[in-house]
Amino acid sequence: MNNIKKCAVLGSGVMGSQIAGHLANAGIPSLLFDINIDLSKKALENLKNLKPAPLFSSETIKLISPCSYDKDLNQLKDCDLVIEAVAEKIEIKHDVYKNILPHLSDNVILTSNTSGIPLENLIEVLPSEIKKRFLITHFFNPPRYLRLLELVKGKNTCDDIYNTIADFGENILGKGVVHAKDTPGFIGNRLMNAAAPLVYNKAVEMGLTVEEVDALTGTFVGSAKSAYFRTQDIVGLDTVLNVLNNMHERVTTETELEREKFIAPKIIEELVKQGRLGQKSGEGWYKKIDKNILSLDIKTLEYSPMKKPSFDVLRVGKPIKDLRKRLAVISYLDDKGSKFLWEINAPMLSYTAGLIPEIADNIIEIDNTMKWGFTRELGIFEYWDAIGVSKSVQRMQSENKKVPEWVLAMLESGRDSFYKIVDSQLTYWCPVENKSKVAPKNTKNINLNLYRSSTSTLLRDWSASIHDIGDGVLNVEFHSIFVPAFNPIDRSIVDVMKYAVKLLDSDKYKGIVVGHQGKNWSAGANVNDFKVAIDSNNLKLMESSVKEMQDLTQRIRHSKYPIITCPFNFALGGGFEFYACSAQSVASGELYAGLVEAIQGLIPGAGGHLRVLLNLLENNNASNVNMSIARQAMEVINPLAVSRSALDAKEKGFLRKSDMILMNSDHLIAKAKSLILEMNDNGYLPPKYRDDLTLPGMTLRTFASVGLKTMKAQGKLSDHDLLVGTKSAYVLSGGEKGGLMSKVDEQYILDIERESFMSLAGEKKTQDRIAYFLKTGKPLRN
Repeated sequence: MNNIKKCAVLGSGVMGSQIAGHLANAGIPSLLFDINIDLSKKALENLKNLKPAPLFSSETIKLISPCSYDKDLNQLKDCDLVIEAVAEKIEIKHDVYKNILPHLSDNVILTSNTSGIPLENLIEVLPSEIKKRFLITHFFNPPRYLRLLELVKGKNTCDDIYNTIADFGENILGKGVVHAKDTPGFIGNRLMNAAAPLVYNKAVEMGLTVEEVDALTGTFVGSAKSAYFRTQDIVGLDTVLNVLNNMHERVTTETELEREKFIAPKIIEELVKQGRLGQKSGEGWYKKIDKNILSLDIKTLEYSPMKKPSFDVLRVGKPIKDLRKRLAVISYLDDKGSKFLWEINAPMLSYTAGLIPEIADNIIEIDNTMKWGFTRELGIFEYWDAIGVSKSVQRMQSENKKVPEWVLAMLESGRDSFYKIVDSQLTYWCPVENKSKVAPKNTKNINLNLYRSSTSTLLRDWSASIHDIGDGVLNVEFHSIFVPAFNPIDRSIVDVMKYAVKLLDSDKYKGIVVGHQGKNWSAGANVNDFKVAIDSNNLKLMESSVKEMQDLTQRIRHSKYPIITCPFNFALGGGFEFYACSAQSVASGELYAGLVEAIQGLIPGAGGHLRVLLNLLENNNASNVNMSIARQAMEVINPLAVSRSALDAKEKGFLRKSDMILMNSDHLIAKAKSLILEMNDNGYLPPKYRDDLTLPGMTLRTFASVGLKTMKAQGKLSDHDLLVGTKSAYVLSGGEKGGLMSKVDEQYILDIERESFMSLAGEKKTQDRIAYFLKTGKPLRN
């Protein structure tokens, strides 16, 4: 369906330039227009320096061509998609449309990135033929990292055109596509801007401080780390004010009561008037002086040192790792923090439910909007399920809070949750048809929630499970009970993976997909296990664990049936070693891979050196290791060498050129499964065991020694850093058997890696680093 090969972006502001940047990330060339060429070129320069980085690699910027309206409009004829991203004023947008119309191809698709201007108003100046090929594509900022893409079609929009953009957004740009309606603020801005004044007004009413509100409204309840007030500082209080004012103006077809939800608090008007705009002006709800962060007193508008919140709800809730279980507990406690959460959430639950079908046809679109656009772990109706629909509705009714009739009807029908898995299918309650429906299926997605059953789950342990996902393919899923956000490689994961490989050896299965749908692939080994061995003076226990991991990764590499890994987001240390040994990786475009063991005073110990060398051999089309490849490996095995993306991971050697990169992380597991079936059909053979590797020997160690000592003299390394670097150089050089006239095998490299790793584990400075990191979460430089 997709035939979009070249794009144009009109407007090189923050959003326009980043949209062009993300098109480039996906390999799509684009023209970036502005009033003059200098503005377009400046926007491209800014892309290189923005944080977080909008580009996968510095090379991708070459796909963006700076253009100006006065000289380059003729180039639009070659574009399949033109995205307008100019200022949010309809007069400006109309002028741009009139200007470009004569230069568009007959088949071009024209879209607007507006955050709330009605589509029917946008198309007033467009000819009927263009109206058929026009829709709204609302990207969220920053477009690389926020997955949400709200699509809005008009009554004239051709279905084929709309579906083409939906396909392009999901499969090429990796977006989570939501089908919104042509209503004020669409879905995301309508809901978030209704919540904003409510949270502030309740905070004032209940006497909460800025830092208390943020402690309650961030990761504690599954929202972004920046929570409420800090998020507004990041966005800019002037932007917050403008958006609220626009929403108040545009919600004109509803009752006056709803319009009042969007009235900006007077304090925001005052702060904007004083130039306190948040992060960009240096002060807003927070102010940073040197290394100290001060918070605003809402009453006096003066800044003072932050005080640590001490609510019972935080004390009770934080130890509960499972978010849904935490929410079920903290929503009904009898302290001020819990009551505040209830008073801001209950009205929003009811308000959101009442907006169906006005802003969306079903609850899935709304929940996806909140998760993909605002980095929430749970959507609004998933949140409601977590706290208990029946229990919450009873409380709402007892407090005379409004509950939409369709929610009451659902409960009266005997159904007590908005979502429910029935016969291995995800069902949801449809308020439009007032019945339960099966959620739409996407063949490119495998939802692991549907395989957690007595028939599909073959083994479940603390941190990992094995599922039969059909067609003779197994899945190993990580779900750490201790650190669910980072899935450290622990005893449970190792044991489950060993059992999965054993099942594969039985010839009953065709392969294993190692992949999950958590926050991060794995941020490394469980360092606490190292400390236990150190504190008990039992380094042999530590060595046996390292040997076991080495053996397991080799079993994965040489398995007679393919094992495919699906890394995404953080894949550090042992997390890298665990995916890099597979037959192939199907990686998310967002992959931050690296070998960071030096932070703990260690080197990679589970085969990291071997994996990097083998990756670089493939990527350089080399049959054996030469000095150039060994030097590349030295640069890669460096805690500062973490990849900025999967594309960057290939350039660095954290992925092989044969590994696959998908822009949409939801597609990883299904794609890996299809590859396993394809490999079986083609007569899969594991890679040949390398017993003919040549390593540079003393030549590399001398080179590394000079470089490391120079960095130490410059103050970049400590004595212990120097020792750690020397140990890695020893492994990469081939140790005592290194030299271009000598050959070594894979196991030899693993053996000298393990010996070097353990020699560092016995060092007092390494042990101090491990202890300090576990205590503070920060690295110790000693």
